[in-house]
Amino acid sequence: MAQILEHPGGDVQEQLRVMAGEIIHQLSTLDAAMGKEQLLGGLVSELFLAVAKETQQQERRQKQAAGIAAAKARGVRFGMARKPLPENFDNCYEAWREGEMTLSQAAEACGMVRTSFRRAIDRREQAG
Repeated sequence: MAQILEHPGGDVQEQLRVMAGEIIHQLSTLDAAMGKEQLLGGLVSELFLAVAKETQQQERRQKQAAGIAAAKARGVRFGMARKPLPENFDNCYEAWREGEMTLSQAAEACGMVRTSFRRAIDRREQAG
């Protein structure tokens, strides 16, 4: 079974043949008292459950993606709500635009970091 892990991009059918051969070899070394049929039945059950689990995960991912797309279409905004801008933002913004303050000075006067101040400027300018 180590061969499967070493060659994950190989042909799946060939990998299954190799695994089946290894399992049959290991079963042939077991005592008849251990119940080879029981072991094979357990293997088949595990394979079935693994396939069912994978199918359920894929269905869940598809439903989740559809739900997210529908929510975005309705205008739902994900993530934390934005903090309101400081009261002096407009004054600092105008002073920055007029060249009276640097971006860093205007951000500091508002009690914001430069990147947040810049994002607020970009949102304001996009809004018109």
